[in-house]
Amino acid sequence: MRKRKHIINLFAAAALLIGCSESLEDTYSDFSGDGKIHYVAMCTEVHATPRWEGLVVDWINGTDATIDKIKVIWSFEDLKDSVLLPKTSDSFELKNLADGTYRFDVCAMDKAGNESLRETTYGRPYTRQHEIMLAFTRGVVKSYFLKNKMIFFSDHWNENIEELKLKYKDTNGETQYYTFREATSNTLITIDDVSMNPADTVYVLRKGKVADCPDVIDFDPFAVSRKKIYSAGFVSAIEQRYGYSTTTKEKEEKFEEFINNVTELEFDYDIETFEDVLYCPKLQRIIFGKNRYLQRFPNTPYDMSKLLGPLKKSMLVLNKANEILGMRIDSYGPGYNAHYLGSQYIDYMDIKGYPVLPRLNTVKKEELRMFNDGNRILCTPVDPYADLDYLLDDNFSTVWETTSFTSVRTYEMMMEFMTETEIKGIKVAQPNYNPQADKEAAYVIPSAITMQTSTDGVIWKNVTFLETNILGRGSGEVTLLPISDAGGSRLVKYIKFTLRDGVNAGGTTKCKLGDVVIYK
Repeated sequence: MRKRKHIINLFAAAALLIGCSESLEDTYSDFSGDGKIHYVAMCTEVHATPRWEGLVVDWINGTDATIDKIKVIWSFEDLKDSVLLPKTSDSFELKNLADGTYRFDVCAMDKAGNESLRETTYGRPYTRQHEIMLAFTRGVVKSYFLKNKMIFFSDHWNENIEELKLKYKDTNGETQYYTFREATSNTLITIDDVSMNPADTVYVLRKGKVADCPDVIDFDPFAVSRKKIYSAGFVSAIEQRYGYSTTTKEKEEKFEEFINNVTELEFDYDIETFEDVLYCPKLQRIIFGKNRYLQRFPNTPYDMSKLLGPLKKSMLVLNKANEILGMRIDSYGPGYNAHYLGSQYIDYMDIKGYPVLPRLNTVKKEELRMFNDGNRILCTPVDPYADLDYLLDDNFSTVWETTSFTSVRTYEMMMEFMTETEIKGIKVAQPNYNPQADKEAAYVIPSAITMQTSTDGVIWKNVTFLETNILGRGSGEVTLLPISDAGGSRLVKYIKFTLRDGVNAGGTTKCKLGDVVIYK
């Protein structure tokens, strides 16, 4: 009899879960030896909605006339509690909650204390530890502290912001406020008369809402850091041109010293943004393309250095640097504002035309050892159809050109002086090509070269500050790789360098280069 009763109970429970909505009374029954047993209708569609340091649980009540109370049980880690609510209740709010996931079990009860089946849900309140709090706007995207001014890019305004203010101290030590407005979002803002004392912290005060929460939250004040946050492209450009990096704490200190004292900055190749120039408090001049030795003809799409990020943000910073520091721009190259800024008219820009290649005392190829294959450059892999002598003739119209292949090759090359020789650098020239007639060249001329020297063939030292150097890709463009040692020269016996194939439009690989000439 017990076994039969157990089976009937399971069947009744399953029937309730599948089709309880079909009953007009939302009840379910069972039979025992004493007759029909009535079960209380369960609550359905139980859901927990996060609030600020709280949770609201709601549900749909059954239509069972025997329901006397609604019971809500909640648990969190080792804590557990419950509450009995009037039978008409369809929601319950739990307040002052710590961060974490809470379990709620909701059921109906009759006057005898019999419970319906429980419906379970889970919820997590919004608290200061919730990751969604970190996503709420901080108002300030990037900031600069310069000459008693706070300059910053404001974040995008959104409908969840109720109030956004800056709290800061002026130069007299008095507390002041700046209120953000929707009209001032996503732009560069300047606040005058701001204390430059690092101990006078600037705070962003924030009130607003987060998704699915109707409460207005008073967020923790956000302290605006006075630490300079550099873009990777800016750091790379400084290291490439001046040798300062941020890879160690000691190097970072020297990098900061350079930035704090530099009066001129040269930029030659593609860069994401010029936003970081406002970190340089003594900057007087920016120079575009001074070290790109381009031919006047033919022009190619690679003659102009590109700004990879939004032009608007860079222009806002450059204009502000001109306004506050009196900074000016020198622009070299083909045409007005050719590098970075396109056709923007800038009244503080001076047009310099094409840079002139300095007169170089080049090394004659006879000063280099001839290897067993009859070449003065040892190249691996060997390509018998690529004339290595063309790299040494100081004539970019004669081209070292490898044969086409099906995969990318890396060419490792070495030159050896007959005797140790003091040199000042390496001149690398791209082939002189017409982009209209030679459609392939743009794909296969190299964009970078590694270059090192040695006196014993064992210990190698980078020619410049970096092992890998950017090459300009204009037709016949010359890139100078000066020795980075103090004094600008170095005693060498061996020079080694590497180049890689490019992939042309047809999917085959090859490499073309005009010259690799040593100067002293």
